[in-house]
Amino acid sequence: TPILTCGPESLRPAVATGEVILPMGSPTNAAADWSDEALIYVNGVRRLLPDGLAHLTLLRYLRDIGLRGTKLGCGEGGCGACTVMVSCYDQSTKKSQHFAINACLAPLYSLEGMHIITVEGIGNCRRGLHPVQERLAEAHGSQCGFCTPGFVMSMYALLRSSKQPPTKEQIEDSLAGNLCRCTGYRPIIDAFGVFAKTDDSLYTASPSESANGKAICPSTGKPCLCRNETDVNGNESSLLSSVKTYLPSSYNEIDGNAYNEKELIFPPELQLRKIMPLRLNGFNGVRWYRPLKLDQLLQLKSCYPEAKLIIGNSEVGVETEFKNAQYGVMISVTHVPELHTLKVEEDGLRIGSAVRLAQLQDFLKKVIAERGSLQTSSCQAILRQLKWFAGTQIRNVASVGGNICTASPISDLNPLWMSTGATFQIIDVNNNVRTTVAKDFFLGYRKVDLKDDEVLLSVILPWTRPFEYVKEFKQAHRRQDDIALVNAGMRVHITEAEGNWIVSDVSIVYGGVAAVPLTAGKTESFLVGKKLDYGLLDEAFNLLKEDIPLAENAPGGMVEFRSSLTLSFFFKFFLYVTHEMNTKGLSEGLDVANMSAIQSYTRPVTTGTQGYELVRQGTAVGQPMVHLSAMLQVTGEAEYVGDTPTPPNTLHAALVLSKEAHARILSIDDSVAKFSPGFAGLFLSKDVPGANNIGPIRFLQKKNIGPIIHDGEVFASDVVTCVGQIIGIVVADTHDNAKAAANKVNVKYSELPAILSIEEAIKAGSFHPHTTRCLSKGDVELCFASNTCDKVIEGEVQVGGQEHFYMEPQCTLVWPVDSGNEIHMISSTQAPHTHQKYVANVLGLPLSKVVCKTKRIGGGFGGKETRSVIFAAAASVASYCLRRPVKIVLDRDVDMMTTGQRHSFLGKYKVGFTNDGKILALDLEIYNNGGNTLDLSLAVLEHAMLESENVYDIPNIRASGKVCFTNFPSNTAFRGFGGPQGMLIAENWIHHMATELRRSPEEIKVSMNIFC
Repeated sequence: TPILTCGPESLRPAVATGEVILPMGSPTNAAADWSDEALIYVNGVRRLLPDGLAHLTLLRYLRDIGLRGTKLGCGEGGCGACTVMVSCYDQSTKKSQHFAINACLAPLYSLEGMHIITVEGIGNCRRGLHPVQERLAEAHGSQCGFCTPGFVMSMYALLRSSKQPPTKEQIEDSLAGNLCRCTGYRPIIDAFGVFAKTDDSLYTASPSESANGKAICPSTGKPCLCRNETDVNGNESSLLSSVKTYLPSSYNEIDGNAYNEKELIFPPELQLRKIMPLRLNGFNGVRWYRPLKLDQLLQLKSCYPEAKLIIGNSEVGVETEFKNAQYGVMISVTHVPELHTLKVEEDGLRIGSAVRLAQLQDFLKKVIAERGSLQTSSCQAILRQLKWFAGTQIRNVASVGGNICTASPISDLNPLWMSTGATFQIIDVNNNVRTTVAKDFFLGYRKVDLKDDEVLLSVILPWTRPFEYVKEFKQAHRRQDDIALVNAGMRVHITEAEGNWIVSDVSIVYGGVAAVPLTAGKTESFLVGKKLDYGLLDEAFNLLKEDIPLAENAPGGMVEFRSSLTLSFFFKFFLYVTHEMNTKGLSEGLDVANMSAIQSYTRPVTTGTQGYELVRQGTAVGQPMVHLSAMLQVTGEAEYVGDTPTPPNTLHAALVLSKEAHARILSIDDSVAKFSPGFAGLFLSKDVPGANNIGPIRFLQKKNIGPIIHDGEVFASDVVTCVGQIIGIVVADTHDNAKAAANKVNVKYSELPAILSIEEAIKAGSFHPHTTRCLSKGDVELCFASNTCDKVIEGEVQVGGQEHFYMEPQCTLVWPVDSGNEIHMISSTQAPHTHQKYVANVLGLPLSKVVCKTKRIGGGFGGKETRSVIFAAAASVASYCLRRPVKIVLDRDVDMMTTGQRHSFLGKYKVGFTNDGKILALDLEIYNNGGNTLDLSLAVLEHAMLESENVYDIPNIRASGKVCFTNFPSNTAFRGFGGPQGMLIAENWIHHMATELRRSPEEIKVSMNIFC
């Protein structure tokens, strides 16, 4: 086996490795007992990691050693672009385990003793594609391709995790942690559906079609050829053909028997080697420990009381990456057996605090199957809630104790621990164990009843009693991989007393409504001793409103909706318990109208068919051909800007951003930043060699036709007009050093009044100049003044903005040519010529001296049409001044803070119509939120106005529009370009009409208003 150490200069140890830092008085205090080296395998290659890399994530390491197929999308485990498969050896079962993780969160040293397989390790265009890669490419499962390696590795890990082929439901669940922003999920699911378990008995012959060799497909219920190898494109007599559907494959084919390259095995060395406790260091004095025993952990905790305990790093990783949190000592407890207990006891389940959530899922399934439903109502509720907890990659590493001790107000599990009566066992550094009930553990916002010298040892989940029911609730924007708006855990115990079944014990806990999960104490007290019937609901609802108050300015917004959720959750729980008692003949049955409320939603597997018209044979036009980059994308070989090898002496850039919405800059102090490690320079507006102004929109005033509006600045010179406006750019030898230095630049402001909404802009008359537009048809005033209109309605509608969330963040690599007299760049942009034009203007160079190239981009949707030039221009200033290459790749939070969104709109309407529903007149005012520069806002407004009548034939229309100036980052192009907002405003007043006429909106639309 080849032996490689980390050779690239970017992976040099961050600190000297000679210092031995160990707890004093420990029996393991000898340096020989602790290892300062970490061993991993990557794609079958042995890699020995030296000390000094504790600050690195697995993703950073993989990309630094040239494995750039694994992408950085969000940096917080939410998109799945960084998915890799990790294999580890279970000494108890003597088997290797395979699972998918987010490389962007995984600390490098946490993978010690494991085998990491990336998308490059399973196949490539030279030696051949793995079946997973091949199917995804041929089924048209990639478009921009940035997310594709993550999907490949999620599916690959699922197949490797079991010798049994997965079900379609398991396939879709395994992809819950992967986002795709352009292709859509249908072709991806179609591609991977071939690997699902297939029951041949489901294919039944169709008498009418059997002569043609067709059968009834179990997926669609229609005759198709998916069971056969027939190429449907060869049927020239058919006018319509289904797309190619792949045959189901046996697992053996996927596991390598039909694949030229065998699957990578788990390295024998890692099976046989002795596991050692680790003592390692990293950037900025970070110390990393991995104890192997509880005693070692407690000794470390006694020496470093404020040390962070790490398991999946799903919380600490986000804090350090996006919140600038710094933790001097981190202790990985992944190898402490006492924290990994999963045990069935007489009183309930003992769950170790370091147990991974995926492990807990498997364990609960076994317990429920063995113990039955009587004792496991709590287990079932937790298991159901775990299905909607984050994505597969997070559940594979995140722990029970980590979620508890993080004490997030929106934790999905903490309300359940509280309502089920769970207790927490806590051990201190002196081996003293105490027990606390879950309800008393959460003290305040992210504060728990856990001292610095204590560790959460385990959770005790009690068995449920006869007639004890537990139910979980969660409402989020999305069903999978999304945080809760409101969640809850509820438990009730019903007992018989004097012939009546009454509530003897009840617990109602809500999450997402306060800094800590709230117990509905008054409601609980009211219910105890009562018989559950409809008569108590009104009083219970009133008490719930007192128990769970939500202030108008409550964090998270949507106060009315969230308040209604607290009531609806309780009502559903009441119906659920009533129904369960009814099945035992102990209560009245539910009304038919309420039956749907007790049914938990089970999302069916995705099904669908696709058709296309056959065209003349022998031409590519109209044929479902695999696009040219598909094979490169599924193997991770497609090169994006962030993957481009950097020239020698490349510097990395980070932005200094405004923290005020509107303020005058008083001073910029870089005295601390310039002494940061690797610091190479800070560049401000005074350093721009050409024009600091920038802006892509033509000035439409007649006397100035043709020139460009320069209403924005590369670097704010005097006044900042939004949070996230660029004030300067810092360059340093590494990305981390550049970020650290940028955070040390101190900017002082004098705050000015800010306009933060469309309504405030209208009130203040704050509009971008020369952006008023009017459209008219017929005579609106005459129509309203006459008696023609039977009814007139007025109203307004607000349409919110939307983040582009292209998977690849904004990035540019700039380098000087010909001694700095010429600038070349590779940019992730939809408009390379715009980059060339404005960078030349900023640098004071002729266009011929600026070259911009774009090979491919990882999604844009309009967000990289005009806004990307700002970052390219900023990096170009630094590169031009220093005559060195500069690379800028925005972190996701910086990208979202600086780039703007889809425009939010406000529409005010007045509509006249007859009693029959015929629209006669529309008077409309439209305002969009342009932000702090004009950008493309005027064109977006004009498009929205043109779409504001949608498909309806309206004889009299008057529409006016204005672009509002607000202190937000400039909003910009987005797919639809104002069209969706205009049509949504139209649909709103259509629904208003329907309500007024007490008719369905569809009837209003179709009967007499749609253009014919």
